[in-house]
Amino acid sequence: MRGIMAAYSPVDVPAADGITASRQYDRSVLVRIMIVAALFIVAALTCIADILVGSGTLSLGQVLQALFMPGTVDAGTRFIVWDLRMPMTMMAVITGVSLSLSGLLMQTILDNPLAEPFTLGVSSAAGFGAALALGFSVSLTSIMPFLPLELVTAVNAFLFALLAAGLVLVLSKGGKSVQSITLLGIALHFVFSSLLSLIQYMASVDQLQSIVFWLMGSLLRATWLKVGIAGGLSLAMIPLVLLHAWSLTALRSFGEQAVVFGVPVRRMRVMMLVISALLAGSVTAVVGIVGFIGLVGPHVARMLTGEDHRFTIAATIAVGAVFATVASLATKIIVPGAVLPFGMVTALAGLPFFIALVMKNTKGDVL
Repeated sequence: MRGIMAAYSPVDVPAADGITASRQYDRSVLVRIMIVAALFIVAALTCIADILVGSGTLSLGQVLQALFMPGTVDAGTRFIVWDLRMPMTMMAVITGVSLSLSGLLMQTILDNPLAEPFTLGVSSAAGFGAALALGFSVSLTSIMPFLPLELVTAVNAFLFALLAAGLVLVLSKGGKSVQSITLLGIALHFVFSSLLSLIQYMASVDQLQSIVFWLMGSLLRATWLKVGIAGGLSLAMIPLVLLHAWSLTALRSFGEQAVVFGVPVRRMRVMMLVISALLAGSVTAVVGIVGFIGLVGPHVARMLTGEDHRFTIAATIAVGAVFATVASLATKIIVPGAVLPFGMVTALAGLPFFIALVMKNTKGDVL
């Protein structure tokens, strides 16, 4: 209780060093604001770096000119920057933001530091739903055939992601340990991965190529339409999450006891579950299965800004964007002349972080 009261209700009481508690609070707020601002500046710089690197040779000046004064550059440069590289970079940003924020919400509502869309099987479920739409035109929204395939795929992915997240939420009740919930998520991951393998086995050659390319997680097929769909959903969800920052902090600090502070715990968990599934499903439908962004982003954000979700949410968004754009940049420079799968790079980068968290949370525990 002291933690949340200190975060939101500073009292003007003299501190040991002669500085009042309210001044200390103001200083801590200023520091966290500066940290968040610095993270967004780093995110902007990594975006420019990602746009700068590609198959064509463009200087930094040409890229900046094309970005801020597109009418003054030739058509070829404008096409490379705006039609080829920008959609990929923007899709990387949206993926990082959505998965990182989804991971933060899952960790908060489940009180599980290992929770994120990939480790809980939500990404695999979204992938299965998207693969049904991509490979066989089987969609839970088939009653609306007039919708574009991109939107149908996104909705299908969201519904299956919501199904998996709902199963995790229901089965995690009863005071189950962090390890038990994680094992449950791994089980769901294998179930939907097996179903994905079945789809691949039954698919035609063309369908199989499309599904396998998509399952590895790739930004190469990013278009402005896909950016608009996934980005629009993310932008719509962020203000809603920010509006409930105080409630999320209380839920994170006190769990079920947050009801004492007027937080509707059950309704909050259901609402944040839907939002996290929507965020994860929308980007999975476009990019494919991407792991560990939802794990790294929230933990790094908490290390930098603490548990106050007014700052943690913003920091999580920025860290997710940085992680994803750096991963996108790495896909283009690790192997000269080739672009590696985006999901493979994020998995290789995030797996050591996941192992470290598992070791930290299983010390002295028996599964």
